[in-house]
Amino acid sequence: MFIIHAIPQPIESTCFHTITEDAMHLLHCRYGHLNFWGLHTLSQHNMVYGLPIMKAPTKLCNDYLIGKQSRDSFPKKSTWRVAQVLQLILADICGPITPIFKSKKRYLLTFIDDFSRKTWISFLIEKSEAFSTFKNFKIHVGKEANSLIRGFRTDRGENLHHMNSPIFAVKMVFVCN
Repeated sequence: MFIIHAIPQPIESTCFHTITEDAMHLLHCRYGHLNFWGLHTLSQHNMVYGLPIMKAPTKLCNDYLIGKQSRDSFPKKSTWRVAQVLQLILADICGPITPIFKSKKRYLLTFIDDFSRKTWISFLIEKSEAFSTFKNFKIHVGKEANSLIRGFRTDRGENLHHMNSPIFAVKMVFVCN
């Protein structure tokens, strides 16, 4: 632990002279907005020479209060949540992956059901296979669950540019109907 020597304020004016009504507030600011209980501990245990005995603060520091504020927590329940299987499917593509698989597949296409969290992974050679893979996935999942996909969401990233194009949107409407 280091011992810090506190020098009393000089009698004559200097360019760094601070005028304040509350010495406690000034020390609070000088010690990096240390809480007043910490300042009290410093003075009580003589950890800083020349530090006066600390008393309760007479005014609150705005910077200290802002620093002590905590952000709002995430809501426990969202305003909308899927209620059944295949109501919302989330899709993402990953790649190119190195080293390439022996089957020459360089991309992973994932489909996740938002309700059940069930995940399907397809391996692709090129990104352009994404739409045909989706059509096969839609047929397979529709038979498996006896239900239709009602919503489809991607991260709108460049990874799925084949699936985010206007042509894909038109094809998607055609396939889902």
